[in-house]
Amino acid sequence: MSRPEHPAAAFNCIDFRREKLADPRRLSEAAEEHLIGCAACQAFSRRINAGERTLQQAVAVEVPEGLADRILAGSRSRVAQPLKLWALAASVVASVGIGVQYAYRTPGQQNIELAVEHVMHEPEALMSSRQIEPQRVAQVLESFGAEVKLPLTAVRYVKLCPVPGGTGWHIVFDTGHGPATLLLMPQSRERAAATRIITASYRNMGVHVEPGGQGVFAVVAADETRARAAADMLHRHVSWGPAAALADEEHVRPPRS
Repeated sequence: MSRPEHPAAAFNCIDFRREKLADPRRLSEAAEEHLIGCAACQAFSRRINAGERTLQQAVAVEVPEGLADRILAGSRSRVAQPLKLWALAASVVASVGIGVQYAYRTPGQQNIELAVEHVMHEPEALMSSRQIEPQRVAQVLESFGAEVKLPLTAVRYVKLCPVPGGTGWHIVFDTGHGPATLLLMPQSRERAAATRIITASYRNMGVHVEPGGQGVFAVVAADETRARAAADMLHRHVSWGPAAALADEEHVRPPRS
């Protein structure tokens, strides 16, 4: 059963919280529009997203050697359950694998890979055709600690998303060379200050990462040249704060997965 759509003008905080609790990862267009301009619902959304991350981390524990075999061995007396138990064992091992995936990456490589994985996980963002009002985009950027110098008028997707380190923003905007994605990812002051400016390729996409605002921002586009050009365009519109001036530029190519 599809969820009812609410007219944007009539959509309120109760409507938003009902939707967010029903399905934290999927919101209607009216809910997304309401979230951009409502600080109270942004705080509520962050709490729900934090709860989702806690549940994910709860299963991402170190798996003792041979756990899957012991689970299966103990199930031999219950013939009706082996497939379910195998699925459980596999899901536990997979959860640990996801947690370890970035353990041996440098911070720059982690940011690049996380940015691309996030974009690939939400392909519908690039298909959005609605125009987001510039003042709402400015509210989002300013909430991240940036300052808007010139309005961004070609934004067509804005969503509050769970990201490593907290809750960030997923923004899609148009450039003269096609759409680009901007991810605002909160990080500690120390980690952000240690981040270097990076332009790289990963999974056949271009990524540009810089420190700024309350952490780092990543721009993802079709290739490296377009990602860097989109980042340069953003610099003409947005001042990212003093953290951005602390980083040296580096050009890297993370290992392709």
